[in-house]
Amino acid sequence: MKKKIFKIIGIILLIVIALFLIHTFRNYVIISDLQNKIAKYVNSTNYRTKSVTSESDGTIITMDYYKKDNKEVVFMERNLNGEISKISIYNNGERKDTFYDNKEGKTVQLGTDNFMSINIYNFLETDNNWQTLFGSICSNIKSTNCDGKDCYIIKGFLSSMTLSSTSVETYIEKDTGLYFKTVDGENISTREYEFDKVDDSIFVEPDIGLYTIKEK
Repeated sequence: MKKKIFKIIGIILLIVIALFLIHTFRNYVIISDLQNKIAKYVNSTNYRTKSVTSESDGTIITMDYYKKDNKEVVFMERNLNGEISKISIYNNGERKDTFYDNKEGKTVQLGTDNFMSINIYNFLETDNNWQTLFGSICSNIKSTNCDGKDCYIIKGFLSSMTLSSTSVETYIEKDTGLYFKTVDGENISTREYEFDKVDDSIFVEPDIGLYTIKEK
Protein backbone atom coordinates (compact mmCIF):
# COMPACT_ATOMS: atom_id res chain seq x y z
CA MET A 1 0.00 0.00 0.00
CA LYS A 2 2.80 2.41 0.94
CA LYS A 3 4.65 1.64 -2.29
CA LYS A 4 1.50 2.46 -4.26
CA ILE A 5 1.10 5.80 -2.43
CA PHE A 6 4.75 6.72 -3.04
CA LYS A 7 4.35 5.76 -6.70
CA ILE A 8 1.30 8.03 -7.06
CA ILE A 9 3.12 10.89 -5.32
CA GLY A 10 6.12 10.35 -7.60
CA ILE A 11 3.93 10.47 -10.70
CA ILE A 12 2.25 13.66 -9.49
CA LEU A 13 5.64 15.26 -8.83
CA LEU A 14 6.88 14.29 -12.29
CA ILE A 15 3.77 15.84 -13.87
CA VAL A 16 4.24 19.05 -11.85
CA ILE A 17 7.92 19.24 -12.83
CA ALA A 18 7.08 18.58 -16.49
CA LEU A 19 4.42 21.33 -16.50
CA PHE A 20 6.86 23.72 -14.81
CA LEU A 21 9.55 23.02 -17.40
CA ILE A 22 7.10 23.38 -20.31
CA HIS A 23 5.81 26.69 -18.87
CA THR A 24 9.34 28.05 -18.38
CA PHE A 25 10.67 26.88 -21.76
CA ARG A 26 7.66 28.30 -23.63
CA ASN A 27 8.02 31.68 -21.92
CA TYR A 28 11.77 31.74 -22.47
CA VAL A 29 11.40 31.09 -26.21
CA ILE A 30 8.70 33.79 -26.57
CA ILE A 31 10.59 36.43 -24.57
CA SER A 32 13.91 35.72 -26.32
CA ASP A 33 12.19 36.02 -29.70
CA LEU A 34 10.63 39.37 -28.77
CA GLN A 35 13.98 40.65 -27.46
CA ASN A 36 15.62 39.79 -30.79
CA LYS A 37 12.86 41.44 -32.82
CA ILE A 38 12.93 44.78 -31.00
CA ALA A 39 16.74 44.99 -31.26
CA LYS A 40 16.44 46.48 -34.78
CA TYR A 41 14.42 49.43 -33.45
CA VAL A 42 16.14 50.46 -30.22
CA ASN A 43 18.91 52.45 -31.93
CA SER A 44 16.64 54.21 -34.42
CA THR A 45 17.36 57.91 -34.98
CA ASN A 46 14.28 58.75 -37.07
CA TYR A 47 10.95 57.86 -35.53
CA ARG A 48 7.69 59.08 -34.09
CA THR A 49 5.78 57.67 -31.14
CA LYS A 50 2.30 58.57 -29.97
CA SER A 51 0.99 57.52 -26.58
CA VAL A 52 -2.48 57.97 -25.13
CA THR A 53 -3.07 57.41 -21.42
CA SER A 54 -6.53 57.26 -19.85
CA GLU A 55 -6.46 57.69 -16.07
CA SER A 56 -9.01 56.66 -13.47
CA ASP A 57 -10.14 60.26 -12.83
CA GLY A 58 -11.06 60.73 -16.50
CA THR A 59 -7.88 62.54 -17.48
CA ILE A 60 -6.62 61.74 -20.98
CA ILE A 61 -2.96 62.51 -21.71
CA THR A 62 -1.74 62.41 -25.30
CA MET A 63 1.97 62.62 -26.09
CA ASP A 64 3.41 62.92 -29.60
CA TYR A 65 7.18 62.62 -29.83
CA TYR A 66 9.35 63.08 -32.94
CA LYS A 67 13.07 62.42 -33.30
CA LYS A 68 15.41 62.88 -36.25
CA ASP A 69 19.12 62.65 -35.53
CA ASN A 70 19.86 65.31 -32.87
CA LYS A 71 16.51 67.11 -33.21
CA GLU A 72 13.52 66.32 -31.03
CA VAL A 73 10.08 67.70 -30.33
CA VAL A 74 7.34 66.54 -27.99
CA PHE A 75 3.71 67.68 -27.97
CA MET A 76 1.76 66.96 -24.78
CA GLU A 77 -1.96 67.47 -24.32
CA ARG A 78 -3.90 67.01 -21.09
CA ASN A 79 -7.68 66.76 -21.29
CA LEU A 80 -9.62 66.79 -18.03
CA ASN A 81 -13.38 67.04 -18.46
CA GLY A 82 -12.96 69.03 -21.66
CA GLU A 83 -10.40 71.43 -20.21
CA ILE A 84 -7.37 71.12 -22.47
CA SER A 85 -3.83 72.28 -21.78
CA LYS A 86 -0.91 71.83 -24.17
CA ILE A 87 2.86 71.87 -23.85
CA SER A 88 5.26 71.75 -26.82
CA ILE A 89 8.99 71.31 -26.23
CA TYR A 90 11.49 71.76 -29.05
CA ASN A 91 15.10 70.63 -28.98
CA ASN A 92 17.09 71.72 -32.03
CA GLY A 93 20.27 70.11 -30.75
CA GLU A 94 21.58 73.37 -29.29
CA ARG A 95 18.66 74.90 -27.40
CA LYS A 96 15.38 73.76 -25.88
CA ASP A 97 12.26 75.97 -25.94
CA THR A 98 8.96 75.21 -24.18
CA PHE A 99 5.61 76.57 -25.35
CA TYR A 100 2.55 76.54 -23.06
CA ASP A 101 -1.02 76.84 -24.31
CA ASN A 102 -3.73 76.68 -21.63
CA LYS A 103 -6.64 78.63 -20.18
CA GLU A 104 -4.22 81.20 -18.73
CA GLY A 105 -3.00 82.00 -22.25
CA LYS A 106 0.09 81.38 -24.37
CA THR A 107 3.56 81.59 -22.85
CA VAL A 108 7.02 80.45 -23.92
CA GLN A 109 10.18 79.69 -21.98
CA LEU A 110 13.37 79.91 -24.02
CA GLY A 111 16.49 77.92 -23.29
CA THR A 112 14.89 75.48 -20.85
CA ASP A 113 17.03 72.88 -19.16
CA ASN A 114 14.90 69.77 -19.29
CA PHE A 115 13.58 67.65 -22.13
CA MET A 116 11.53 64.48 -22.13
CA SER A 117 13.12 62.09 -24.63
CA ILE A 118 11.07 59.01 -25.42
CA ASN A 119 13.34 56.19 -26.42
CA ILE A 120 12.29 52.96 -28.07
CA TYR A 121 12.20 50.94 -24.90
CA ASN A 122 12.56 47.17 -24.61
CA PHE A 123 10.08 46.24 -21.89
CA LEU A 124 11.59 42.75 -21.74
CA GLU A 125 15.24 43.81 -21.53
CA THR A 126 17.56 41.67 -19.43
CA ASP A 127 21.29 41.61 -18.79
CA ASN A 128 21.81 38.01 -19.88
CA ASN A 129 20.12 34.71 -20.76
CA TRP A 130 20.04 33.57 -17.14
CA GLN A 131 18.05 36.64 -16.18
CA THR A 132 15.68 35.99 -19.06
CA LEU A 133 15.26 32.41 -17.85
CA PHE A 134 14.52 33.55 -14.30
CA GLY A 135 11.98 36.09 -15.56
CA SER A 136 10.36 33.37 -17.66
CA ILE A 137 9.63 31.32 -14.56
CA CYS A 138 7.54 34.08 -12.99
CA SER A 139 5.79 35.27 -16.15
CA ASN A 140 2.29 34.64 -17.38
CA ILE A 141 2.06 34.96 -21.17
CA LYS A 142 -0.96 34.57 -23.43
CA SER A 143 -1.84 35.51 -27.00
CA THR A 144 -4.47 38.07 -27.95
CA ASN A 145 -5.59 40.33 -30.77
CA CYS A 146 -5.89 43.97 -29.69
CA ASP A 147 -7.08 46.66 -32.10
CA GLY A 148 -6.11 44.48 -35.04
CA LYS A 149 -2.62 43.72 -33.71
CA ASP A 150 -1.44 40.25 -32.73
CA CYS A 151 0.08 40.64 -29.28
CA TYR A 152 1.27 38.79 -26.23
CA ILE A 153 -0.16 39.85 -22.88
CA ILE A 154 2.69 39.53 -20.39
CA LYS A 155 2.23 39.72 -16.63
CA GLY A 156 4.78 39.41 -13.85
CA PHE A 157 7.97 39.54 -15.90
CA LEU A 158 10.85 40.43 -13.58
CA SER A 159 14.34 41.62 -14.41
CA SER A 160 16.82 44.29 -13.32
CA MET A 161 15.37 46.52 -16.06
CA THR A 162 11.65 46.01 -15.48
CA LEU A 163 9.67 45.20 -12.38
CA SER A 164 6.06 44.55 -13.32
CA SER A 165 3.31 43.88 -10.81
CA THR A 166 1.50 40.60 -11.43
CA SER A 167 -1.71 42.63 -11.82
CA VAL A 168 -0.33 44.83 -14.63
CA GLU A 169 -0.94 43.61 -18.18
CA THR A 170 1.68 44.62 -20.76
CA TYR A 171 0.85 44.06 -24.42
CA ILE A 172 3.81 43.43 -26.75
CA GLU A 173 3.44 43.21 -30.53
CA LYS A 174 4.33 39.73 -31.75
CA ASP A 175 5.81 40.88 -35.08
CA THR A 176 8.07 43.64 -33.75
CA GLY A 177 8.60 43.15 -30.01
CA LEU A 178 7.44 46.76 -29.50
CA TYR A 179 5.44 47.76 -26.46
CA PHE A 180 1.83 48.45 -27.44
CA LYS A 181 -0.39 48.75 -24.37
CA THR A 182 -0.49 48.64 -20.57
CA VAL A 183 -3.53 47.98 -18.43
CA ASP A 184 -3.06 48.83 -14.76
CA GLY A 185 -6.46 48.79 -13.10
CA GLU A 186 -8.42 51.70 -14.57
CA ASN A 187 -5.29 53.29 -16.07
CA ILE A 188 -4.77 52.32 -19.71
CA SER A 189 -1.89 53.42 -21.96
CA THR A 190 -1.40 52.68 -25.66
CA ARG A 191 1.46 53.52 -27.99
CA GLU A 192 1.95 53.59 -31.75
CA TYR A 193 5.10 54.03 -33.84
CA GLU A 194 6.35 55.30 -37.17
CA PHE A 195 9.93 54.85 -38.39
CA ASP A 196 12.05 56.74 -40.96
CA LYS A 197 9.25 59.16 -41.90
CA VAL A 198 10.00 62.21 -39.72
CA ASP A 199 10.40 65.38 -41.79
CA ASP A 200 12.38 68.45 -40.70
CA SER A 201 9.27 70.63 -40.94
CA ILE A 202 7.92 69.20 -37.67
CA PHE A 203 10.79 70.90 -35.79
CA VAL A 204 9.85 74.43 -36.89
CA GLU A 205 8.84 76.36 -33.76
CA PRO A 206 5.60 78.41 -33.52
CA ASP A 207 5.67 82.18 -34.02
CA ILE A 208 7.15 83.46 -30.74
CA GLY A 209 5.34 86.76 -31.33
CA LEU A 210 2.08 85.01 -30.41
CA TYR A 211 3.44 84.04 -26.99
CA THR A 212 4.41 85.89 -23.83
CA ILE A 213 8.03 85.16 -22.92
CA LYS A 214 8.29 83.54 -19.51
CA GLU A 215 11.43 83.94 -17.44
CA LYS A 216 13.12 80.86 -15.97
